[in-house]
Amino acid sequence: MSVTMEKLEELLKSMGLKYRVFSAEDRIALPYNIKNRQFIVVIDRSDRWVRMSARILSSDQAKKANQLALQRELLVANGNLAEVKYFMTEEGDVGVVGHEGVNALTLDGFKEEYEAIPFAIQFFIDNIAPKLNIEVPGIK
Repeated sequence: MSVTMEKLEELLKSMGLKYRVFSAEDRIALPYNIKNRQFIVVIDRSDRWVRMSARILSSDQAKKANQLALQRELLVANGNLAEVKYFMTEEGDVGVVGHEGVNALTLDGFKEEYEAIPFAIQFFIDNIAPKLNIEVPGIK
């Protein structure tokens, strides 16, 4: 296990979070409940970055919405929210992502970046989904 992965586990433990480590992939997965729905926050690391992300909608769920309106809402939110950015995959999944530099890993910095992910999911559920009549079921 790398020093960065050990540091990440130390930070997650200090935050009292439950997680699962996938050592071969330098990945950690954390279940997160928001409004009685479960989402998975994934933490990946490289030599320089810690990347935290979560899928909010599958491509099947997202394609039920007006795509232009959805993309517009995501871009507007990206400009208004700090710490995180919404994204769409090539397949059409919608998610949220945040990054922290490996050299800057402190409890306060990591916690701020990590907590922005569930905040952005909640923001999507409360502010974006209703405008576009999108159901956000979480992981089934």
